[in-house]
Amino acid sequence: MADLKKTELEERAFETAKTLLAKYQNPHNLKLEENSNLEDCYTILITLLYAEILEETEQLAILSIIDGMKLLDGNR
Repeated sequence: MADLKKTELEERAFETAKTLLAKYQNPHNLKLEENSNLEDCYTILITLLYAEILEETEQLAILSIIDGMKLLDGNR
């Protein structure tokens, strides 16, 4: 049976997206489900990065997730 546990990167991406969606308006009607994958979270984070004026710590959190995704892509 496949292990459905989220990786650390997936968990950080999900929690960051969830926190930012709760904090900022959601004019694009972005949806985040418990089973959202890394790409879903990435889409939400990038949309918020370009659509909102985020605090520096929020921007850095998103960039850290993007860097982690680049490392994953490099290992594929």
